[in-house]
Amino acid sequence: MKIWCFTIITCLFCAGLTAQTSDSPSQGVQPEFGFVLDGVITSNPDMGLDSAVKMAELSISSRIDPYSRGYAIIEFPNLEELEVAEAVVVFDGFGDGFEIRAGHMLMDFGKWNTVHEHDQTMPFGDPVRKALFGGALKGTGLELHKWLAVGDTPVRFSLGAWSSVGSHAHGGEGHDEHEGEEEHGGHVGINSGVDGRKGIQDWSFSGRLSSQMDIGTNGWWQWGVSYFGSNGGLEADWENEGDEDVIGGGYDSGEVFGLSARTLGFDLSISDSSLDSDTWNKATLEYWRHEQDHAHAEGLATSPEIERSAPEGLWLTAEHGFNREWSLAASVGQWESEIDEALETSMRYGLAINHHVSEFDRVRLAVEQVEQPGLEDEMMVTLQWSSFMGRHRHGLDW
Repeated sequence: MKIWCFTIITCLFCAGLTAQTSDSPSQGVQPEFGFVLDGVITSNPDMGLDSAVKMAELSISSRIDPYSRGYAIIEFPNLEELEVAEAVVVFDGFGDGFEIRAGHMLMDFGKWNTVHEHDQTMPFGDPVRKALFGGALKGTGLELHKWLAVGDTPVRFSLGAWSSVGSHAHGGEGHDEHEGEEEHGGHVGINSGVDGRKGIQDWSFSGRLSSQMDIGTNGWWQWGVSYFGSNGGLEADWENEGDEDVIGGGYDSGEVFGLSARTLGFDLSISDSSLDSDTWNKATLEYWRHEQDHAHAEGLATSPEIERSAPEGLWLTAEHGFNREWSLAASVGQWESEIDEALETSMRYGLAINHHVSEFDRVRLAVEQVEQPGLEDEMMVTLQWSSFMGRHRHGLDW
């Protein structure tokens, strides 16, 4: 199955490249294809020295007609499974700065949620989103975008309505769809679920407001606020502390529905580049406060109690470009996890040096330190090679 899936992706990509390099009709659907290979070699005390194809990704995009365009992202994580990560139709022919996105997509939620991991500062992306939400938030539904000007200042806002939501992340050892799992020492994961007929009260909603302003001779700064909420449309798995492998061990488990969540976030970004040389700088700070219900069964209890936690987290990234080929990046992530009914703080921080061999190839060497309560501190060294082929453009970095 693995070989067949990868063969299909390769054939689709080659067909797309052929179409892009041949004479295309002036009208009609003209698909553009892109392909990303993201490989890593990692070294840490637990796993030793290992290597993996972290992600193979095929992107397909095309204008459909004067009123709409579409794109799809097909991921092949660790060359072991096939997933349609995004499939979206964008209705952008309304004019006056309006746009509606419909389908299955990463939400417009903070600065980095729509940016895939291979385009982020560190090899394994945002540790805070993975700790608080289980990964980048995604949903199936509708998202309205509006661009406008307030005086000379550009402003953008979005409103999303989602019939189902989940979290999306992948790492060096494969792909994780977090659905109520416990990770990083706490209750992690956002997943929709209802027991019976779904109504509008079971939907989730999101929103973002951001603005970008010029500074200096060749720079800008941007602020943004984001919201996500579900008023009873989430579910989670639970299990008690009994012994599952022993008959009569008192083990019990199940699902619980009607859970709620509410998240508020703030982000601040700054960027500037020199007009006299190829040097540049950029930095982003994101802060999150995430409230979510979760189910907990103490001891041998046969039904769970619903508890609510409100962890916070922040992620700071900064990068300095020495020229078009070389840059140095730093990242610091700090988040809270509920451990034994108390919020404990974890951290992940590191440095990465990037070398762009060409416009389509990047080599990255990263050293990161992970500190989690109850576990030994861990240092990870990662060598990453990312290759971008064809038309690679997705995400909403605004």
